[in-house]
Amino acid sequence: MMRISNKKRFKTSIIISAILLIVLVCCMLGISAAAKEHLKRQNPPMNESPVNSGLNIEEPKEDAEPASDQGKETPKAGQEGEGDKTNEKPAATETKESSKPVVKPEELPQDQLYAVYNDTLIIGDSRVEGFKLYSGVRNASYFCMKAMTIDKIEEGKTVSVNGKSLSVYDMLDAAAYDKIIVGVGLNELGWNHIETFLEDYGQLIDRIKEKQPNATIYLQAVLPVSKSKNDSDKIHNNAQVYWYNENIIKLASDKGVQFVNPAAALVDADGYLVAEATTDGVHLNAQYCKIWAEYLAELIK
Repeated sequence: MMRISNKKRFKTSIIISAILLIVLVCCMLGISAAAKEHLKRQNPPMNESPVNSGLNIEEPKEDAEPASDQGKETPKAGQEGEGDKTNEKPAATETKESSKPVVKPEELPQDQLYAVYNDTLIIGDSRVEGFKLYSGVRNASYFCMKAMTIDKIEEGKTVSVNGKSLSVYDMLDAAAYDKIIVGVGLNELGWNHIETFLEDYGQLIDRIKEKQPNATIYLQAVLPVSKSKNDSDKIHNNAQVYWYNENIIKLASDKGVQFVNPAAALVDADGYLVAEATTDGVHLNAQYCKIWAEYLAELIK
């Protein structure tokens, strides 16, 4: 009986072991199949499309044109069409030219005193603004504003010209000028370094030459102040004016442009702006703006 019982137990153990082995093998086969499928998803074949692989690849979108540029082509270098792009450039330039404002005023007959200001652009600060308002010179173009400084002009600050907001470069692009007169320096007398003033001034001259190669450029002297202003102001005084004018003369020489100084018609025997010419010691009244314009006209003939 003991032998029979042991024999049955042995057979039962064999059967259970076989069943367990079969289950284990099936589990291993299942795991292996799942692993292969996972690897397949992670490393799709090279010829498999992005859609079938399940990856979010957006390569086709890189070549898509923006919605605003539909119908346009951007030819690569060396491809046909590059020449067409070059040919289109003059058309764009022509459109820009046609949109430029007309800023030149009506010219005067040559027999009139102020005819010398025909085709002239005058650039400057509040003193030039007074010249524009009171001198009677209506046939010149002006770029001027109160508190204007050379750095603002050179950097492209805009002013209102005939109802349009223009920079000096807009005006230089808008028309051809025979003469360009620059009158700055009053508001820069208090700058810590005159070198900064001269550097900005030189850059403006270079830009004017670039845009108006046929124009004669005049750098106008900083006009003196009255004696009362000179004696009461540590910045706006004739010692500073003289110092700036000496440097402007050198700048004009270095840049190959003209220096003009109309002060002789506006000062007294001691070199001060005549008292009757101004109420604040700096800006000229209407009477003396006309004298200024007449004397300057003689200098730029």
